[in-house]
Amino acid sequence: MRIIYIAFILLMSGTVASACDFCNCYLGLDPGYNKNTIGIRNSWKTTEWTSMVSAHRVAHGSDEVTTGSTLTESFVNTELFVKYSPITKLRLFLTVPYAINTLTYEGVSETGMAFSDMTLMGMYQLFNTLPHDSLGVRHRIFVGGGVKFPTGKSESDEEVDIPMSEDLYSGTGSTDYLFSLSYIGKYKKLGWNLDGSYKLNGESKNHYRYGNTFNLTPRIFYELGKKSVKLFPHIGAAYEMGVEDEYKDVTREETGGSVVCGSAGIDAYFGIFSVTTDFRLPIHHDMGAMMPEDQMQLFTSLNIHF
Repeated sequence: MRIIYIAFILLMSGTVASACDFCNCYLGLDPGYNKNTIGIRNSWKTTEWTSMVSAHRVAHGSDEVTTGSTLTESFVNTELFVKYSPITKLRLFLTVPYAINTLTYEGVSETGMAFSDMTLMGMYQLFNTLPHDSLGVRHRIFVGGGVKFPTGKSESDEEVDIPMSEDLYSGTGSTDYLFSLSYIGKYKKLGWNLDGSYKLNGESKNHYRYGNTFNLTPRIFYELGKKSVKLFPHIGAAYEMGVEDEYKDVTREETGGSVVCGSAGIDAYFGIFSVTTDFRLPIHHDMGAMMPEDQMQLFTSLNIHF
């Protein structure tokens, strides 16, 4: 975010590193786009589901679901993030997440803790305007793709007597393919960016396939401070959409849906260090009956650029 800086930080299917249907992609603002980076990123997400029918999303956990009862979920994710640039226009990304997922139902809580699914990603710079163009507006576009590997825990021999207990698992059990686009524009100290991603989900060995997901994140930001210390407050929105899941090639009709969140935060850069934040609250839900609804999301990171 600034004269020659690009929007991009990727957290794939691991921003919330659970076996939930919506595995979010968080793309942030990165002024050190042309540097290598090592960082620790954290996310916290809460959801809530009220059962309207005595049914269950997948064949795990309790079969006895009381109509009108409420399930709350908390997903905490901490990940190692590495960005490496082997050539000028290419960025390679590695994320290794660790997940702590907690479900509470009818006064009973269960927690699962394990490493989650590792992601490898590459982004290539397609377009970059010169800083002295006639309009004084800067544009930059990256496109890329990657793979999420099933390195996280996706099953257990233990029976957990709680609805949707598969959400305790740190991974989805499938190999998924990721596609993304990142655009940033800037005029003087005012900037804007648009990040989009699509995840093509594979099938796990227990024959469950989470629905493919699409994420779109528009945002505007403003540059404050001087060269050595810069602050970038930003506001925007996040749109997530997912199609229905499949179990043994049969569509799960009450899964899938969409959510729109408002977002705000501030990123700070001090020499080779940066701290980033993004807070989201849902403003619209259109979810299937077997899908928990988002309550809030918080993303933070601490990075070193070199």
